[in-house]
Amino acid sequence: SKYANQYAAAGDKTLIDYLRGGENYRTGNWQGYREDLDVIIDLGKTESIRTISLGCLQDIKSWIFYPKSVKYYTSIDGSKFDYAGEIITSFSDSTEGSFTNDYILNLKNKEARFIQIKAENYGVCPEWHLGAGGVTWIFVDEIKIN
Repeated sequence: SKYANQYAAAGDKTLIDYLRGGENYRTGNWQGYREDLDVIIDLGKTESIRTISLGCLQDIKSWIFYPKSVKYYTSIDGSKFDYAGEIITSFSDSTEGSFTNDYILNLKNKEARFIQIKAENYGVCPEWHLGAGGVTWIFVDEIKIN
């Protein structure tokens, strides 16, 4: 997925640069997406994976909502991906404030070279929201693979 120019943070390596965005999206460490996030990471060689996580931000006054869900996939060859699991958002979509959450998937030493992460955009702002009917944002920073 291509991030929005105005929310590019440090560019293409932002999600894996070891610099974590805080609770203020204006700091410049978060990348913003208006659609679903779909990213593939090449680890360079096959590794034993224990956990995968995606850091996300929610600040509903700024139209930034947690994704509906985050799905994880693994691959040895980069062409055939196996479903590894899904984290569904349970946090309230109406709580005001700025919040961060890591969508952590625990694996049992899964062998993989490639990791694919798909985060589903919340969609449109709900009827009660000041921006009702407008497209929401997903803000992400830092993918961690252990």
